[in-house]
Amino acid sequence: MSLVYLEEVEASARTAPLAKGGDTLLLALRGDAAEDDEGLRAGDVFAVAPGVDVEPGDLVVWWSGTARTQALARVQEDLQLKPVGGFPPPPERPAASVRGVVIGRLRALGSASG
Repeated sequence: MSLVYLEEVEASARTAPLAKGGDTLLLALRGDAAEDDEGLRAGDVFAVAPGVDVEPGDLVVWWSGTARTQALARVQEDLQLKPVGGFPPPPERPAASVRGVVIGRLRALGSASG
């Protein structure tokens, strides 16, 4: 299994419906995600809304301030972040922060390339 990570991508004809407004981030899943309830696949593109209130059950992107530390997690009832798809848990030090809430996903069909 290869390393799983998120890469910021530009809006294209394929992803334009997800990019609603200038604040929406588009992040593509790269690498092979671990099998879990999320059903993540390489090439999936996520629309992420920064500045949205986080609630239990939300799928979020957390990070430590750099693109290379972005990861997906599900917000638990106690507001802890549970990693999904083979992403690591957020570190306690330095503290990670939520970059945004996933508000849409464009599913990669067929091939694993994005």
